[in-house]
Amino acid sequence: MTAPVTTDDLVQGLVKWLLEFPDIAAVLGTYPDTSTPWLFQHSLWATVEGSQGTAAVVSRGGGWAGANEHNTMRFPRISLELYADPIRDAARNLSDPGEVWRRIDAAFNAFDTRLHRPAGQDVRWGDVRTLGCLRLGEPSVYPVPDGEGVLRLQCFYGVAVG
Repeated sequence: MTAPVTTDDLVQGLVKWLLEFPDIAAVLGTYPDTSTPWLFQHSLWATVEGSQGTAAVVSRGGGWAGANEHNTMRFPRISLELYADPIRDAARNLSDPGEVWRRIDAAFNAFDTRLHRPAGQDVRWGDVRTLGCLRLGEPSVYPVPDGEGVLRLQCFYGVAVG
């Protein structure tokens, strides 16, 4: 067996860094028994459908630029996915279908305020030094198939790691 890796990778470092901000935790659902925010690495590990909550998943999404010929900088792409379940009445019917669209947009704005750094800045995500992070386009939002009203948002960010 090989020794376990104890340093942060890009995704784990990003999750640790995001959890430092109360406004990020405020837009996410939590596990009822621990109050741990639903901010996940690589995969969604909560059942959002029926929860009336919001969850986030960050993962690697490939690269966004070619190799640097002058130094060891890297240019990974991060995927941000948000899932939001609508508010429901006692019979599990949607009580305000527009609210889930407003909530997923508010959650996106909280994350985007932290992630999109057009002026650069040297920011540590855990053990990982990032020199910049740019939103690579507008997010895509759509209903999850067979999700009974759950919405999914996905947006990609280009990161400069050095």
